[in-house]
Amino acid sequence: MKANKATLIAQAIGMYLMHIPLYIFFIVELFPGEHQSIAKGLLLALLILTVPVVLICAANIVFAVISIFKGETDPSKTVLKVKLALIPWYVINFVMCFVIVAVLSNPFMMLGIPAVIGLSLCMTYFFMLGTSLADVANYLRKVYVEKSEKPSKSRIVTVICLLIFCLDIVGGVAFYRQNERAKFASNSDPAISEEE
Repeated sequence: MKANKATLIAQAIGMYLMHIPLYIFFIVELFPGEHQSIAKGLLLALLILTVPVVLICAANIVFAVISIFKGETDPSKTVLKVKLALIPWYVINFVMCFVIVAVLSNPFMMLGIPAVIGLSLCMTYFFMLGTSLADVANYLRKVYVEKSEKPSKSRIVTVICLLIFCLDIVGGVAFYRQNERAKFASNSDPAISEEE
């Protein structure tokens, strides 16, 4: 599904663009002085940039569900590229959340820490699902709709890894490699292998 490929790439680009107001916010806060209006503007820009990324991520999830029944192509190569490209984003996201929690760790703002951590975890997991579900849907289509593949323990473990933080990258690499091996095995000529 070409739309899924385009929205996966758009999600990755949007996730990086979404962080730009936060980078500027932290840089502005390093310099002394009153920056209230700038800070409010940057936080508003962050919110405005987050909305389209969330919508694109939701579209990726919908496209993944649709591709279980109407998919023709294997998205694992695109998914792997997007997951590898997003590794720095996840590291920076973790560091920024840590900084925000550190800023909130004064007695007057302590109640905000669980909200920040919870919101950050939910959003990050939602973004991860947006990139992982294309591979999960591809597997479900092959096993249950096309019946071109039998369930195996290694593939099930790979699919489970795609749904867990950090392990989703390992799952993406494994899923791509398994698909490439399956393509190679199906393209090899049995007559040539018998002669050898």
